[in-house]
This record gives sequence, structure tokens and C-alpha cells, in this order.
Amino acid sequence: MKPSEISAVILAAGYSSRMGFFKPLSMLDGRVALEWAVRSVTGAGIGDVVVVTGFRREETEICAVGAGARPIFNPRFSEGMFSSVQTGAASLSSSSRAFFLLPADIPTVRPATVRLLARYASFRGIAYPLFQGERGHPPLIGASFIPHILNYTGEGGLKRFLEMREKSAVDLAVADEGVLMDMDEPEDFEKMCLRAEKIHFPSPAERQVLFSIAGTPGEVVAHSAKVASVALRLAGALPLKAGVDRGLLENACLLHDICRTLPEHDEAGKIFLEVCGFQAVAAIASCHMDIPPRSAPEAKLLYLADKLVRGTALVPVAERKRSAMAKYGDNPNAGANIRKRFARARRIVRWIEKKAGKRIGDILGEENHSLDGSH
Repeated sequence: MKPSEISAVILAAGYSSRMGFFKPLSMLDGRVALEWAVRSVTGAGIGDVVVVTGFRREETEICAVGAGARPIFNPRFSEGMFSSVQTGAASLSSSSRAFFLLPADIPTVRPATVRLLARYASFRGIAYPLFQGERGHPPLIGASFIPHILNYTGEGGLKRFLEMREKSAVDLAVADEGVLMDMDEPEDFEKMCLRAEKIHFPSPAERQVLFSIAGTPGEVVAHSAKVASVALRLAGALPLKAGVDRGLLENACLLHDICRTLPEHDEAGKIFLEVCGFQAVAAIASCHMDIPPRSAPEAKLLYLADKLVRGTALVPVAERKRSAMAKYGDNPNAGANIRKRFARARRIVRWIEKKAGKRIGDILGEENHSLDGSH
């Protein structure tokens, strides 16, 4: 199904009585929650986006239009959320074949998650995002259900309506904790603010789901954790002006081998992480096999740390090179590539030691171990 055949209904009509302030217009990392919610779907290519308004109608409508959505007022908003679901569903174009349903207080769903769900769009089906075995928002509801939504009495609300159509449902595992995160209580809002600040990086729980979806072996996960530890220690020795983003570095290291079981795993991992919505992490993680000229400091640190770690053990660059040459050196092309890669590693060693004013072995607590193989 084409994105042009899919709509989205965002619910922003309630009183937010439990929160103590109006949730759709609350500020998250520089923009209001409603704008975050709208961008979750427009960022995935969904063009027809409806925002259902009610309480504080005028302010909400202004925000909706500014975010690129069309507001629809629900005169029955005091009756509860399902009346807004009906208002939104009734407003959709006859050309819509399916629609996402997203409450404005669940604003940090990544566009990549919506894009993945859109692949499962069906006129007669329902698709749910699944995080760690739990269904979340937004469900993607086939347009064939719209007449039934409009005629439903509302008993049990949307949850009951969807439960009665379980045979039409499919689940999609996603690495997006945001599908479960709402803003019902003040402490929920605090968590949401923290998530909004780091939305471009996966949380620890999301990383575990990424490993599960990709089928990453445990020993590869352990290796990557050691690489991250080494890279962060190297980064800690560099001056602030080196401009290392430690969050980006850590995540790139932890995920650099996520598709290790696949051919050309660096490129496969890059594509996988991009599809899941982590473009910045993917760009750095993909550099661990072949680092480009004038690369970012995070890429340099990952590249070297990966060469310094075999399994979960620190080894000198020279030893890694000898091992690789013994295994692949009979092939002229492979041998040339190995020499090129380890020459780059030694250049990064010199860069770090110049910036830090220390030897690599001293930084890593390996005073008697020549980790760069040249001392």
C-alpha cells in the first residue's frame, strides 16, 4: 500500500486532568508534544494527518496547522477518547485505505517505526507495533473498519473494539520504546523529556531488541561491549576540543557488529540500523571495517578499538595484523587490504597519543603492553 493511501488520526482533545497541564501543548526538547506526534507520521511519508481537537481548541488547532496537519473539532470530546476516535475516522478521505491512530500523549514514536508498520497496511487488517512482547501505539487500522467504528456504541472504548477483531491483527516487533511511553503522570513526562533529548540513540532496552531482531550472537554482543569500553576510555583521554560525542560513540561501538552473521556485515548493519531509525549511529558503526578519509572522531575511535580487541581481550595492533596476514595474506588483494587497514590504525594511534599526550597503553592501563605494536 502506498503512503498516499494511508492516513493518520492524532487524538488531542482531552482535558489532561491527571497530568495537571495540557499534554498536547507541553514542551519536549524545544517543541510541543503535538508537533512531535505529527512528525512521527509525516516523517514517515504520511501526508493526510488529522488532529482531533476539543479542550483548548483554538491553541491546539493553531499548533496542528503549523505542524502540517488538519484540525477537526470533536464537539463531544467530554464524552471520552472514543468519541474523538469516531470524529477522526469520520473525517478521513474515501481514498484512505488504512489509518494510524496515535494519542498526542504518546509523542516520541520514531518515524522509522511508522514507516515499518506502513509496510503491513491492509484494508481489512490491523497491525500493531510490539516492544518486548507488549503491543503499543500507533495501531494501523484498515479502512474497512471505519463504518464499524462509527456505529460502535463505545462500550469498553477502542481497546474493546479492537479486541473483538483479533483475528485480523498482526504484530511487528520494533526497537522503539516510544510505542509504550505515554504521559499519564508527572513522572512519565520527566521520562519523556529525557527520551526526547536522546531520541536519535537507542536506549539500553531498545538495543536489546535490536540484537534480538538481528539475531546477534551473544559472543558478538560481548565483543562489542568490550570495544565500547576501550573506545570510551580512549575518548576520555582526549581534550574536549576533540569534539567526541560519547553517546554516539558508545552506541556505534555497541552496535557495530549487529549483523555479524551476514555477508558484508558492516553494510548490512548500516542498512539495518538506518531502517530502524538510527542514521547517525549507522554512519559511525559502518566505519569499523573501512574508515573513510577525514572521518569523525567517533569513527576513528571505533575503528581503532575494534582493532585492539579480539573477542573480549586487548591485543596489540601488530599482533592483530600478523594474525590476519597469516589467515588471509596468501591472497594478494586481501593482504594489501590488511596492510592498508592496519596502517590506518597506527595513524589513529599517533593521532590519539598526540592529542592526549599519553601512550595508548598508559591510557588503557596496559603499561607493560605495547598495544600499538610500535613501541
